[in-house]
Amino acid sequence: MFKISTWNIERPKSNTKKTKLVLDKIAEEKSDIIALTETSKAIDLSNVYPYSISTLAFERTPNEHWVTIWSKWEILEQISTFDNNRTVSGVIKAPFGDFIMYGTIIPYHMAGVSGIRYGSLNYKAWEYHEKDLVAQSQDWSKIMQNYSLPIIIAGDFNQTRFGNKGYGTKKVRALLTDILKKLNMTCVTEIDFAKEHLTADPKKQKIRKNIDHICISNELLAKMKNKKAGAWNHFTTDGKFMSDHNGVYFEFERLKIMSF
Repeated sequence: MFKISTWNIERPKSNTKKTKLVLDKIAEEKSDIIALTETSKAIDLSNVYPYSISTLAFERTPNEHWVTIWSKWEILEQISTFDNNRTVSGVIKAPFGDFIMYGTIIPYHMAGVSGIRYGSLNYKAWEYHEKDLVAQSQDWSKIMQNYSLPIIIAGDFNQTRFGNKGYGTKKVRALLTDILKKLNMTCVTEIDFAKEHLTADPKKQKIRKNIDHICISNELLAKMKNKKAGAWNHFTTDGKFMSDHNGVYFEFERLKIMSF
């Protein structure tokens, strides 16, 4: 089985108990590739993942990165994206054939309205999210055309995708649905993970609605078998918090050597 994961790990600090829990969980999941969002240099996976690419570091906090992709498979080339501060991409040489991996954080609902990270850009709530989705989709399309390879996009999408409820608006969810359709892709994490994978938060007593996603080119999906999406809680079994986001993964077996 192969496994691709993504997890927002809430800006980990060096040598803390919380960071140790994150590292232990990543080791437990045994992913072949993991796209970490809101990560930092406190997370060094090079002993298991010999290949990695990252977004540019924050100017205010140079030890932090929006996204780092860690891979057990060779990264043949890092691809420049439309915004190298918030998105990162590369060509992966996998056992089943080359593909493009794209890691991202799509802005949250108040991005560009207030706050330090994005600044005050006179946007209304969800406006930057919508604008960025359009810009990123153009980048995804351009990269796919330039490399003639299937793509896997993973990261913090900042919108729920199951049942058209939860965090997000119908408009932004419909926009992403339309984008994926045009790019011939599927979001494989549009699932009610509460039924099988996620449990209630020990503090809020609620099950977190998933906003972190993995989207895959349909041509690649069609050549996989025994496909399964899953998730893990953002806290340990004894109630210790690792992050404010759950992690998600997609497992599969190769049907045959893939050539694109």
